[in-house]
Amino acid sequence: MTIEWTYLAKHPQHIKQLAEWYFDEWGEYVENSSAIAFQEKLTAYLNIDRIPLIIVAVEGDTLVGAVQIKYREMTIYPEKTHWLGGVYVNPEFRGHNIASQLVQYAQDIAIKLGVETLYLQTESLNGGLYAKLGWEIETQVNYRGVDVAVMQKVLN
Repeated sequence: MTIEWTYLAKHPQHIKQLAEWYFDEWGEYVENSSAIAFQEKLTAYLNIDRIPLIIVAVEGDTLVGAVQIKYREMTIYPEKTHWLGGVYVNPEFRGHNIASQLVQYAQDIAIKLGVETLYLQTESLNGGLYAKLGWEIETQVNYRGVDVAVMQKVLN
């Protein structure tokens, strides 16, 4: 498996697939959502040198996974600026440590962009994968009808 770690901006042909994954995974939590609405939103992430951006893993013509670095994901925390989100791995490629690699790659990019602290929300209330990667649970909250752990990682 030869995976390229790059930006959605360099592979915009994958927007439709990624929007479908995101809609299937999280669409029920977003008011008036559709796969088309997700596609339109993702066009704002076609950056490589500024936030918001999406990092993708691709193998040849196949989208393997993605992760976002974005601003203020949770409206109840306007003071928490930079967020990691949208971590998704193509089901065909799960179990190969790709999500962990996507998160690490995103942290490295965030550091290069001057981000000091990243936040995320996860339905894994024990922190799951993120706890294993050194993220710390800050609080648990019900956000938009879903119990989530809000986590942070101070970047070096």
